Amino acid sequence: MNTPIRTTMLLKQQNKELVVSAFREIGQGTRNEIAQLTGLSISTCGNIIRELVESGELSQGDMAPSQGGRPSKIYIYNANTSLALAISLVANGEFNQIELATVNLQGTVLVRESYIKSLHQLSFEFLDSLIAEQFEKTPRIKVIGIGIPGMVVHGEVLYCDIEELEHLNLRDLLQTKYHVKVFIDNEMHFKTFGYFQAHSNFGLKNYALLNVPEHYIYGAGFMVNGHLIRGNANFSGEINFLPYVSSRKELIEQCDSDSTFVELISKVIITIITITDPLYIILCGFRFTDELVLQIQENVNKVLPPQLLPHFHLQQDISDEYLTGIISVITNLLTDKEPYSQP
Repeated sequence: MNTPIRTTMLLKQQNKELVVSAFREIGQGTRNEIAQLTGLSISTCGNIIRELVESGELSQGDMAPSQGGRPSKIYIYNANTSLALAISLVANGEFNQIELATVNLQGTVLVRESYIKSLHQLSFEFLDSLIAEQFEKTPRIKVIGIGIPGMVVHGEVLYCDIEELEHLNLRDLLQTKYHVKVFIDNEMHFKTFGYFQAHSNFGLKNYALLNVPEHYIYGAGFMVNGHLIRGNANFSGEINFLPYVSSRKELIEQCDSDSTFVELISKVIITIITITDPLYIILCGFRFTDELVLQIQENVNKVLPPQLLPHFHLQQDISDEYLTGIISVITNLLTDKEPYSQP
């Protein structure tokens, strides 16, 4: 009985997204111009534009020059009507690196700040104080997105390189306090998605991203046919559970020694290739060096036939892609899209 209603609501939302995307692309335009860009009727565009003006997402400008008929009003996209806050957390040796970026509806970074905090000083209270400060400066924040170096399920941090955040449901805590959408995910999903966004001109659709920081456990992310694989419980990429070591402590110890590191990572990469068959393997983190990557490639070449071998690419620092991934996700959420949907 409710199917026609749901279908109508879905169609209306899709039409709205088309109109908003058109305005984001051109910045301003008339009903006729938006109708031509979207393929929707002028009346449909007019109804949606009226709603967007009422919500403040559009403002009315001057009249467009007449083309012989009745002049049309120009509507201007207000990208700063609603804002979002991106936060990336990185455990780095004795210190934590925290980056914050406030972005608008177009994903444009308006404010970007960085903090360094000793490993045991980053508490929820400190993180909350940074967020509260941003809300005081920019009360139009409607979405918060946070990347965590650990495992996150339904907003709860099950384990984390920053121990003070373990077993906290950051999503619920922050949503309760700030009454905005909050999206928490592990850093590997954001880094993998951000790499896709930052390097879209290369047409990358099938790759695995393997991250090995110094003195911490490794993680991975997988892009298959242009879609990020997160899994049923957001567990995809938690490769530290592969049965090559008995504990997280042993994993870190093996990664600290070059010989055991090369052997261990070679096994991990062979496993990844046999499961996801990526075209590229992106190696990230400062534990990797050019020499070690060559040794790993040699080990993989001994096991797999040459036609199955992916292209290896080393990029030690992926912090920009990390933040790009969070920004892409929260921009989607600002505009009522799925978090990891593509433009």
